[in-house]
Amino acid sequence: MVISSDQQWICEQIEAYRQVQPRYQRTTAVIEQILKKACEKIAPQAIIQTRPKSIPSFAEKAQRKKNKYRDPLQRMTDLSGGRVIAQSQEEVKAICEFIEQNFIIDAENSVDLGQRLKPSEFGYRSIHYIVQFKKGVFPTARVPVEITDDCYPDPLNPMKAEIQVRTVLEHAWAGFVHDRVYKGAFAVPPKWERELAVLAGMVEQIDGSFSRIQEGLRAYAANYGAYLSHEQIKGEIAILETVLNCNPQNPEMAHRIGKLYMELGQLQKAIEIFYKFIGEDYQPILRDLGVVLCKVHAADPAGNPYQLGQQYLEKACQLNKYDTDALASLAGTWKRLDVEKTRDLYRRAFEVDPTDPYAVSNYLVYEIIHQESLAPAGLMSPSIKAAIQRCNDQVEVGMNIPWAYYNLGLFNLLSANAYESLNAYMLAIQHSSTEWMIETSQRLLEKLSCVRPMLSGYDAVLKLLKLYRACKFSDPESLAQVKNWSLKDVSFTEPVIIIAGSTNSADDIDHYQDILIDSFSSFNGTLISGGTTAGISGFVGRVQSANPDSIRTVGYIPADLPPSARIDPAYNKICRTDGQNFSALEPLQYWIDIIASGVSPNKIKLIGISGGEISTFEYRLALMLGAHVALIKNSGRAVTTLLNDPYWSKKPLLFSLAEDVRELIAFVNEPDR
Repeated sequence: MVISSDQQWICEQIEAYRQVQPRYQRTTAVIEQILKKACEKIAPQAIIQTRPKSIPSFAEKAQRKKNKYRDPLQRMTDLSGGRVIAQSQEEVKAICEFIEQNFIIDAENSVDLGQRLKPSEFGYRSIHYIVQFKKGVFPTARVPVEITDDCYPDPLNPMKAEIQVRTVLEHAWAGFVHDRVYKGAFAVPPKWERELAVLAGMVEQIDGSFSRIQEGLRAYAANYGAYLSHEQIKGEIAILETVLNCNPQNPEMAHRIGKLYMELGQLQKAIEIFYKFIGEDYQPILRDLGVVLCKVHAADPAGNPYQLGQQYLEKACQLNKYDTDALASLAGTWKRLDVEKTRDLYRRAFEVDPTDPYAVSNYLVYEIIHQESLAPAGLMSPSIKAAIQRCNDQVEVGMNIPWAYYNLGLFNLLSANAYESLNAYMLAIQHSSTEWMIETSQRLLEKLSCVRPMLSGYDAVLKLLKLYRACKFSDPESLAQVKNWSLKDVSFTEPVIIIAGSTNSADDIDHYQDILIDSFSSFNGTLISGGTTAGISGFVGRVQSANPDSIRTVGYIPADLPPSARIDPAYNKICRTDGQNFSALEPLQYWIDIIASGVSPNKIKLIGISGGEISTFEYRLALMLGAHVALIKNSGRAVTTLLNDPYWSKKPLLFSLAEDVRELIAFVNEPDR
């Protein structure tokens, strides 16, 4: 039988591969060990698949691609192959970084197939690396795998291997569609091409959703316990400590317990638990140990314990370069030591995740400080919008509270959404269990004083934070500031009632005038309102005129009164703020004056009738400070907003009254309200 030259050639190639196949088998086994060890930390649920190319498979590929591979042993790059099937895109990213750092990469033949797709295309997505072993890399403490000399490339055998990295869904797509359809022997009909494209788009969308959910769950875990009451936390600790006693080498369980002690404020207990596992290189423990040590020893940032905390944070950042919390927490430890280093670390955290609220807020503030301009806020607008959405998502599931609200407050302030900002800050304050939470946010805000003239709403937010600290925590510094802000020639005859609401002529409120006059016929004290002739403010002036001997009225107006507004001469006292128009500064000012005068907020009453965004703020502010608030139901707008608000409507000092003189008289005159 005569053997053709092609047959002779393929027989020679098969025999040549047969001789070196054991080397590729050993290479494949080593790759499998390396990938398994690496994934224990970065992708513990990943599936590892490996194989050396079989002789039949080699023979078939060599023949089918003989025009491309005239020397298949030198040219084929997949004689050894591995595949990592990860749970999410985040894990894919981490695995890819490990491969790129620890192998020689054949960049010419490696490919991210997803990048080949046009923006309008959907299809097969996977990352294919062509790699060789790099001498002097392994073994390591993390990957204690020995590599024999015959696994390294030499002049006769390049010893290349292909490592694919993909998600579970990308793998499912590859198995069902790519391998069976696009690698098949027939062309796919256009009808099915379109249907497959739709399916590919769905797979990509689901993969993205999985990644976002995983990120959310990770953030939820990072804030473990923050959404529980103290009693629930104590119960959870008891359960977990029992589990840990049965398995004392479980760093994950220890971390959960430590986080719960952090939420209880028992920081020394958290440190004690974390210290037992510092030799495990369990990144979350190192991160939170660093955070706690720096918090406990914040008074001495030059001391050894504080610096040790920084070292643990630095190691946590090295172990997981994608942990924005670790990077941003490390940045926070340098605030009083090195501004430029702080800024650089926040920048790194932002670059890792430009939508993370913590990273975005701090990096943005430091960039604004650096440039003494609001320009960074404009440039980072897409990140701010994405961070706002992340904050809203956190609020929806009760996660990262109150910081999600503080971040929302800052982002809305920098986006010129003054009332959204104030509302977010008020919610943040209400959910702050300790004063240092409010102080931390205040200090961050004060760093923006360099752009104060350009930042509408800045003064209102700062006054809000300091007013609350003075009122609820008797903070000496804040109380001194409040007294300094107060108008010196203002006094209040108790009892004091605030009357707020609509000044819009379009609102149907005229019938409330007589109701108010009748309700205050026997009242003896001070009424606070807007000071103009418009709407509710004008009704208060008429109440004053009807009761000149028993009622004293104080009106608050901006320095620059709108042309359409007229001061009501019936008021006994008109107070001006620094405002350019009616704003949140007027209600803040009368509360500053109330607190500075020594009148307790729980003795203050507020009556609300309809109103817009300023009135909405007034009602919430009064409730936040502890005043009794009565809203006339069915009066519309701001009243409806508040009574339907899932948080504010549940306040015990909020009352909904009918348009009835008797109910108003009872509220006005009842001593315990």
